[in-house]
Amino acid sequence: MMCAQHRYLVLWTSSVAGSGVPVMHCAAFTTCCSALWSATEQFPHHTVTQLVRMLSITQWWKLLSMTKTTLTSICFSSTACKDIPSDIFFLTDSSESISEEDFQKMKNFTKSVISKSSIGLDKVHVGFMQYSTNRRLEFDLTKHYNLEGMLNTIDVMEQMNEGTRTGRAITEVSQYFDAARGGRPWMKQWLVVITDGKSQDSVKEPAHALRAKGVVIHAIGVDKANRKELSEISGSSQRVFIENTFDALKELETKLALKFCEKDCKKTTDLVFLLDYSSSINQDQHTIMLNFTASVVDNFNVSKEFAHVGLAQFSADPKHEFYLNTYNDKTKMIEHILNMNYKGGNTYLGEALDHIRDYFHESNGGRRDVPKNLVLITDGNSKDDVEDAAEALRKMGITIFAIAVGDVYYLQLLQITGTPEKVFNVENFDSLANIKTKIIDEICDTVPEPKIGKLEKRDVHD
Repeated sequence: MMCAQHRYLVLWTSSVAGSGVPVMHCAAFTTCCSALWSATEQFPHHTVTQLVRMLSITQWWKLLSMTKTTLTSICFSSTACKDIPSDIFFLTDSSESISEEDFQKMKNFTKSVISKSSIGLDKVHVGFMQYSTNRRLEFDLTKHYNLEGMLNTIDVMEQMNEGTRTGRAITEVSQYFDAARGGRPWMKQWLVVITDGKSQDSVKEPAHALRAKGVVIHAIGVDKANRKELSEISGSSQRVFIENTFDALKELETKLALKFCEKDCKKTTDLVFLLDYSSSINQDQHTIMLNFTASVVDNFNVSKEFAHVGLAQFSADPKHEFYLNTYNDKTKMIEHILNMNYKGGNTYLGEALDHIRDYFHESNGGRRDVPKNLVLITDGNSKDDVEDAAEALRKMGITIFAIAVGDVYYLQLLQITGTPEKVFNVENFDSLANIKTKIIDEICDTVPEPKIGKLEKRDVHD
């Protein structure tokens, strides 16, 4: 990725005098800072110096899991990713319920988001369609390969001022993602729908058909937009944004642009999640964890050929949710995740790790010579021993990632993963989103581990 041409200072310090910062823990972060500073030396001295944010940690080893988060915060503060070619189409409501002033704000929003991408023949392609009762194609994915042409076309767009038929518009725009109409189906393809009200026709079937082609849909609703309908359009609440006014769209500019930076992991992998739902986690925190898990899954190509995903929860006893071969439909899988129940109880992680072994068995969807990954999310220390169960998993070639929320016993995490590089720590559940990209990249880059034993099938009960 390329950083924007601005100057930043990354300053880190200890508030405790003579704290004895371990050199090996700081090395990675120091290298990161040095590289950033060296890169800025090529910029003119009058460029902006900006304080991005303050990040607080309680232990120095946690710097290791912050490097990518910090880089992302800096590099994406004013422009989005510059190195991921994709097709992006905007489908904007142009109905009579939108005032002339708000229509202009929506145009400004789309221009700002587009400006954060690198437009070019071999880079990002953008298309634009307005809709009301009818549709009006402003430009397809092959019309403009330069930013100026796109922005000029959007500037002179005139409002249609009719009804709202979003379903028909989605059906119409679908063809422009096809190779025959200039689309690049082998690359990431996105549709952004912006509307201020409920559609006068059905959106569910047209949106499902478009998503079945591999197009990822983000639905943005303003004012009286219907949340249920937006979810039907996007296929996931993770890709729904709702704002009260068109002025608030400005807050979404960078957030949406960052979504276009997410790469689908199209590598073959067997991925299982093990989620803590013990009493130390409340209902709201459990919901945040489910949303995070769903958003990670959303970045994998869930199919027979590529990603197989399984999931279990645990507290005093493990709770089966689904195996690696239960779902080939990502939308249904995410729906299952988001509707999982919360239980409470004590934390018996060792028993849960032992239980999860069978999820990687061939009869449950596991595959030979495919990278096998287990992602554990927990906020507490286990009441039972974890070392033997974790070692048994690793001997079967399973890579374990441990995400700890709050002050979890670090030695226990190392016993589970076998290496500090697979341990991630966040201060609270709201901070899980900060490590999402790092986790996805780590899983996607995993290669099959050598096996040191044979996995025997055991009876697994719900």
